[in-house]
Formats: sequence, C-alpha cells, structure tokens
Amino acid sequence: MQVKLTIDRGNTALKAALWDGDGNILVAAKGDESLPAGELAKSLLVRRGLPASTLFDAAVYCTVVASDRAEDLASLEPLCRKLVDLNCAAEMPLSIDYESRATLGADRIAAALGAIAVAGSERPLLVSDIGTAVTYDFVKPGPLFSGGNIAPGVDLRLRALAAFTDALPAVESDGGDIPMWGYTTATAMRSGAVRGVAAELEYYHRAAGPGALAVLTGGSAQLLIEQKLITFDYIYDPCLVHKGLYSIIK
Repeated sequence: MQVKLTIDRGNTALKAALWDGDGNILVAAKGDESLPAGELAKSLLVRRGLPASTLFDAAVYCTVVASDRAEDLASLEPLCRKLVDLNCAAEMPLSIDYESRATLGADRIAAALGAIAVAGSERPLLVSDIGTAVTYDFVKPGPLFSGGNIAPGVDLRLRALAAFTDALPAVESDGGDIPMWGYTTATAMRSGAVRGVAAELEYYHRAAGPGALAVLTGGSAQLLIEQKLITFDYIYDPCLVHKGLYSIIK
C-alpha cells in the first residue's frame, strides 16, 4: 500500500496527516511541539495498523520554527522515498509575487495552495489562518500569491494584555461570554480580542475586492464561526495546510 505524508510544524504544535493513493486522509494527528517529526509520522502508521517500518512513498514538510528544521528533516529522511521541504523555491501550482521570498513562511504558502485546492483559482481568494498569529493573504486568479499581512492571534492578544499591563488579568478565549460590549474586565478583554480579529477579517475581505472568497483555517477560526461573527461567504477547512502540502505531491 502506497502512503503519503504531510507534516506541518507550527508555533505551538506539530501536525501530520497520512494519505492514501487516491488523495484521501487516512488518519491525522497532533503532537507536542517537542516531538521530532519522524516520531509523529511513525505513530500515524501504527494508528492505521501498518508496520512502523513502512516507507512513505512521498512526504512534504513545512515549518515556521527554523530551529527545529534540521532535526525534523533528519528524522523524516530515512522514512521517505521522496521528501520535500516546502519553501518558495519548490515547484508548485502557484506563482509568488513577494519581495522577500526567502522569508515567506512555508505555512502561508501551504495555506494558499490549500485554498486553491478547495476553492479553485478562478476568483480572488482571501486566505486566513487564524491561530497563534493570524495571516491574511491575497491570492489573485492565475493563481498568484500577491502578499498579505500578519497580526497577533486571539490568544496572543490576550496573553500580551496580561503580560504587558499591571492590572489586566489572564483571560482565556474559550469558555466565556463574548458580548458586543464587555460588562466585566474579562469579557471586555475577550470580546476585544475575538471581535477585533473578526473586524480585521471583514476589513481584509472588503480589500480583496468584489467576488473575493474567504478561505479560513486555524483553531480560532472555528471560534469566530461558532460566535456567528463572519458576515460574508467563506469556506472553513481545518485541514487546509495539509491539503496545500498534498497538492505538492500531486
């Protein structure tokens, strides 16, 4: 059985997906950030009932944590017949118009590729990964990556408020009220962080122009959806980055 691997190291977690030859995800998992990429990859084989010695026919890896790249690649190389370390120089179905190409995060490239995979490339796309950081990237028809912006995510905003002020408390984004106007310090902070990201998202959607489709992923995107804070058409896909990585294999 031929199996393929996509693996993404983010700021707070390591995520991997095992794919079959028809482009279906067989199993996906999230690991602690301290786990080597190869160990998480082998655990997917075991969870699927395959021998841990099974070689991945192809694998694509991306990371935003440069300090872990060498160790991750060293742990993956013996497990794969072919391994791609995604960066802006890799062959891909996307042109990139970005001045500092070498500093463009591989996760942003992967999310843009994922958006093209799920939404096509015939209309403008606003691609937003709402996690520790929030990225707002604009993909023109073609497809062409035209650039984008980066801002603190919901939880990062809340942590920064607690860390850099004297009187504001530590507040979690989940499990609390998010009113239009906060009625306690905690609700004011939570609403400011969550609704602030929602307002940014709406602003960038307007900036993307008429007919633009928003394609969303990331843990906090689900929170915005649950709170009904998105007022325009969108696609939400929790596996967007993995689908983008898999498009490199295809």
